[in-house]
Amino acid sequence: MIKTQLSSHHGANFRLDNAPLSIRNGVLRADDYDDIYFSDDNGLAESYHVFIEGSKLAKRFCFRSQITIAETGFGTGLNFLSVLQLLNQFPDCQVDFVSFESRPLEALLMQKVHSIFPSISAVSAELLDVLPPRWPGLHLCQLRGGRVRLHLLYGSAEEHLVDANFLADAWFLGGFSPAKNPQFWNANVLAQIGRLTRPGGSVASFTSASEIRKGLSKAGFKITECPGFAQKRNMIIGIKSGGAPTLTTPNTVGVIGGGIAGASVAAGLRDRGITATILDAGGSLATGASGNKLALQSPRLSVDHNCASQFSVSCLSYAARCSDKSGATVGQSVLSLNWPEREAIRHAKFGKQFWPDDLLRLVDANMASKFSGVVMEHGGIVHDYGRVIEPVALCKYLADYTEKIFNFEVSRVISQDKGITVMAKDGRQFDFDAIVVTSGANLPDLLQILDIVGVRLDITAGQVSHVPIQSSFVDLKVGLSFGGYFTPSHNGFHQLGATFDRSGYAGFDHNAFVHNRMLLPPDLRNMLASHDSCGGRVSRRVSPPDRNPMMGRLADRVFVLGALGARGLTLGPLLGTLLAAQVANMPVTIGRPIQAGVDPFRFRRMLGL
Repeated sequence: MIKTQLSSHHGANFRLDNAPLSIRNGVLRADDYDDIYFSDDNGLAESYHVFIEGSKLAKRFCFRSQITIAETGFGTGLNFLSVLQLLNQFPDCQVDFVSFESRPLEALLMQKVHSIFPSISAVSAELLDVLPPRWPGLHLCQLRGGRVRLHLLYGSAEEHLVDANFLADAWFLGGFSPAKNPQFWNANVLAQIGRLTRPGGSVASFTSASEIRKGLSKAGFKITECPGFAQKRNMIIGIKSGGAPTLTTPNTVGVIGGGIAGASVAAGLRDRGITATILDAGGSLATGASGNKLALQSPRLSVDHNCASQFSVSCLSYAARCSDKSGATVGQSVLSLNWPEREAIRHAKFGKQFWPDDLLRLVDANMASKFSGVVMEHGGIVHDYGRVIEPVALCKYLADYTEKIFNFEVSRVISQDKGITVMAKDGRQFDFDAIVVTSGANLPDLLQILDIVGVRLDITAGQVSHVPIQSSFVDLKVGLSFGGYFTPSHNGFHQLGATFDRSGYAGFDHNAFVHNRMLLPPDLRNMLASHDSCGGRVSRRVSPPDRNPMMGRLADRVFVLGALGARGLTLGPLLGTLLAAQVANMPVTIGRPIQAGVDPFRFRRMLGL
């Protein structure tokens, strides 16, 4: 029996609350607030009147190529669906829709509510198809080929607002009425909304309560009362003082590196209408660590659910959905075994906490055996959104429709007034408005070429083993994690990993299989036949001392996404599209603490340099 020391996080609850709900007279109600989710006259018409017309969105879509809309209270999604419906008239406009919701509704309930309004059946299907799991944190959902980006921030809206660091062009202030939900409509929330609004941006709300008008005025808005919807006499609209700044978006971006980081950045740039070109030193995509035949996507959770743990959850939510859409998924779910002992101790602590079941679910040995398809002696934790994937397939999907230039070894990078020139050792050169460095284990060399100092990095190497199909594991359905990892069979082999060489420069070792086999729990190790020789692959990885990735700006028009370590295929897809947003001057919706945790210069700043 594993004995655990009582943790200060014993009993911590990382689940979202469920709203007590009822439907009366065809209208959804929150019983604890005794309030309705939308007007009993016509919720869809109310959304159009208050938010679409109140924000003059149709007029703004005529003159803007991208608009950021933020909302308090996603609720049934009617406001978002109204925007999506309007966008049918503006096929070239991009929208980032950022919504804060503490108690997200189940998809089936949303579908039932949407069915009341037949005119939105098509856009309702679009939304329901991309809804994420109900986990706290950021969930990014892509619609219409990435042209519409729905940023759902689940959890305390006030906490998310304090951490947020984006600028909205328009705010939809919804949620329950100030009289029924006064703890939300407070001065701090209204001040944060003012902080997060671009000068010249707008706010619209169904309420015209005097304290709300005063709070928004203090937050920098000029407030006007207008006729409300149906029986409501008044509503409010407001304009943030100051002129709207002019933001420049690069037209062309060079992405140095064609692994999961580079492919993810390229996809994010493509979705935002920016021409990206991948420059890679290899002869094809994913020749580095992203080139393993198989890999696991799983979260990096901690008992205190710190910033790295929280961001890992957001990344898994996005990466799993991306893998499924790309066709790269070859196995659903990951089972993290209670092996070795340190993992069993950590899992026992998780068992004293409350997590969303589809994120983290404890199972005993009997349940683990039934779930995995293989009889085993250890229980563990099931990650339903974990995936076994083909990394190269995912990279190719993300880098589709992006120009790729291979065998390009960077020798110099020259910054000029009008752009940046990237030169190769063979004399080829290309000009870009900006560049993103995503060069994996070659990142230290690129930083040296760029003359970037103050970034600490370690290089390690690992070798995986390609094990011929094993009769004992023919029914294995899920990925296994245990300090190493083992995959179901695919294309004639299982993948077993991995060695760990701190020198970072290890060559192929025919004895690596012996090491990798010893990582398995004894019962599974005995089920795996010994091999005189076993194929495999060596990969080099780079990571900072804190094992968190690097994402952000290195210098003027120079950005980086790298040091993803062993979890690049989980972290890369979301980090890549968020970095693309930063390059494009579009909203980056991870909170400020997480942004600080992935800042490339965080160690230099910790030392006060």
